[in-house]
Amino acid sequence: MVTLSERALTHALKASLGFSKLGVNLKMAVNVPVSALPKISLTEIVQLYRPQFEKWPGLIIDVSEEQIVSDLKLAADLTEDLKPLNVHLAIDDLGRGYSSLVRLKELPFAELKLDRAFVNDCGTDKVNAPLCKTVIDLAHDFGSIAVAIGIEKVSDAVALVSMGCDYGQGFLLGQPMPEEHSISLLRQRARAKTPPSTRDTADAAEERQHA
Repeated sequence: MVTLSERALTHALKASLGFSKLGVNLKMAVNVPVSALPKISLTEIVQLYRPQFEKWPGLIIDVSEEQIVSDLKLAADLTEDLKPLNVHLAIDDLGRGYSSLVRLKELPFAELKLDRAFVNDCGTDKVNAPLCKTVIDLAHDFGSIAVAIGIEKVSDAVALVSMGCDYGQGFLLGQPMPEEHSISLLRQRARAKTPPSTRDTADAAEERQHA
């Protein structure tokens, strides 16, 4: 698991550099098990492989709510070490572990990611809709970004935008694909769209290519 996590991080950073040389600046996100975090040389890997230019958008490390809530000191230490390198932590699958929100307040995570169980049918379900809105507002109150994962329906995407969700991931917005296909798709979208005042949901989702 440690070796796989190191490879994923290294690949994401190298891919970010490759994208930047093509004029596409992406904030990459990598899922890393909490158990592997103390065993890998995060700062050394980032310093060695990160793109060395001022406007590098950075890297997000996704950690599951269930795992990280039991070791917030580790998260706090990593946040302090990695922030100067423009690397931040995100809580993945928020809601799956039903952790105490009081504990989550102890650390300002860069992102809170809504679990797909809440996102599914949030455009029509009378339970999921208010849950999503509550978590989105909570993320903003914490000074974090709200990300909805597992978006598969247009109605859900529209509802999440109306709730103020910042970013989205899911098959509706983009399928897993090889790096070269991602570059081609981003170029097509860049040519097709007119200068917007804000990014639309689909563009935001495509900018979150997970390693």
